[in-house]
Amino acid sequence: MRSKRCVSRGTTLLLLAVCLAGSGCAPRASQFVREDVDFSFIRRVAVFPFYNLTQDTYAAQRVQSIFVTEVLAKKEIEMIDRGEVLAVVAEMKLPLDHILSPEQIKDLGKRLGADGVFFGTIEEYGLDRTSHDPSQVVTGVYQLCETQAGGTIWSSQTRTDGTSLLRKFFGGGTAGIYDVARANVRAALGTLF
Repeated sequence: MRSKRCVSRGTTLLLLAVCLAGSGCAPRASQFVREDVDFSFIRRVAVFPFYNLTQDTYAAQRVQSIFVTEVLAKKEIEMIDRGEVLAVVAEMKLPLDHILSPEQIKDLGKRLGADGVFFGTIEEYGLDRTSHDPSQVVTGVYQLCETQAGGTIWSSQTRTDGTSLLRKFFGGGTAGIYDVARANVRAALGTLF
């Protein structure tokens, strides 16, 4: 009788540990998806250089690199080469620190032969010291605009931190910034793909 109870408690603790481990880097997201758009027509996309609102000079570039890799890993759409995108952006003299107008998005899409353009703004990136337990945090706003009319068809604002209940109960630091950024991008793209 006693051994069954020990096994039962042991199994319960193991299940609890697995559940707690899965709660690390848990993202909080809000999203918008236009219902009247057939996403199957978005086959070739460009990624506009991400905008950085953080103190880390390279945060936007780091997250954009992860973003591009994650989109490519989906194998559902063709990605236009970054060098080609940057060349056309420079040729058109598009501002990297302002929101593009629908006309600019349409023109960019036409020049690149793109059905859609991804945009990103990194709002937080790095160690958040505002709580009792400092942790790595990434907040990103990601958008996809179609190039026919230049309108937004998908948007996700996602905040991810490196804390987990498992780490709090059993010790250990926050998840690394790369893992947090990747979890952030994956959570956002999970609302699209």
